[in-house]
Amino acid sequence: MSQTPTKKREIPPFLIVLVGSFVLYGIFLMFQPERDQIAEDRLPWNSKFDQQGNLHALGMTLNQTTLREAMDIYGKDVEIRLFTDHDGSNKTAEAYFPVIYIGSIKAAIAVRLKVPADELEAVYNRGTKISPTTSGAKEIKLASQDNLDFLDKTITSVTLIPRKDLEERAIDLRFGQPDRKETQSDNLEHWFFDRLGLELIIDPEGPEALQYSQP
Repeated sequence: MSQTPTKKREIPPFLIVLVGSFVLYGIFLMFQPERDQIAEDRLPWNSKFDQQGNLHALGMTLNQTTLREAMDIYGKDVEIRLFTDHDGSNKTAEAYFPVIYIGSIKAAIAVRLKVPADELEAVYNRGTKISPTTSGAKEIKLASQDNLDFLDKTITSVTLIPRKDLEERAIDLRFGQPDRKETQSDNLEHWFFDRLGLELIIDPEGPEALQYSQP
């Protein structure tokens, strides 16, 4: 009596595709380029003073690094503006990076520029547009040439604004305990970390602000 040949079981097509996908994914992982390592001096909790008293923060050295050099670190997407009080006094020049990444940290950065008072006055008079701010101050849009000239101005202070709120435990783990805490005229808590040159502004209704400045 002849036996009926055993029918060979076929592998379902979807299983072949699935296995093939895993193999290709494994090959991709083997050959993908390594991610650039984040420089330690760019991390917000690694700011420090050198022996000459210069503050190094977020990859920059205050009163030495220019805006152009900061753009080499954080990209060309930057806005430069002049700010004054409502009566035109207390003029300051600032540059703003709306989106930057420090490793997995997504944030914005604002830097204040060192510009002589007479130059600020001249730039103010050449401004192309004046707009009021929510605080009652004025924001002046610079003329094109002034934008270019400001690229070589040095940075005197820098403010980092993370997109995610910082939890107190995370602050303690990364930055340690503040030297002092003050509630100031803005009704917000200001935490001071003297060794880091850092003033951390705690806003319960918005993102924190990390301000680095020379004492």
